[in-house]
Amino acid sequence: MTRKASFIQTMALGTALHFASIPAHAQSTHSLQGPRPPIVEFRGYGSIAWGLQDDIWRLGADGRATMIYVLRRGYGGFGTSTVEGGDEGIWSMHDGQVCVEWRVRRDISGCYAIHRRGGIHVRLVGPVTYEGTIE
Repeated sequence: MTRKASFIQTMALGTALHFASIPAHAQSTHSLQGPRPPIVEFRGYGSIAWGLQDDIWRLGADGRATMIYVLRRGYGGFGTSTVEGGDEGIWSMHDGQVCVEWRVRRDISGCYAIHRRGGIHVRLVGPVTYEGTIE
């Protein structure tokens, strides 16, 4: 594993642990409608307006969601950069779609149709098209 990949994984884990440690009273308390299936986590990548983004969404049974992401901007050695971050929000299921509302990342908030690809592999189609796994 390269030094850069190891650094990115360490930062992503640190961000995830940070969001997991936020007290419940400090997190969103929006009410949600509709049942939530036993989806716990989505890991995937998608092409957004600014580059290629890798996401990990953790979807709680209480309707809370946390996300960590790595956004890669620029391709082919022309001023490439990496931005890492996280967000929190709420999620629910509506008409067989997973709907997320992120506090900061409004550009990827919305409902996503889940297209099963085999096993845990899926394509999420919504404001962004993601390829990944869902468990």
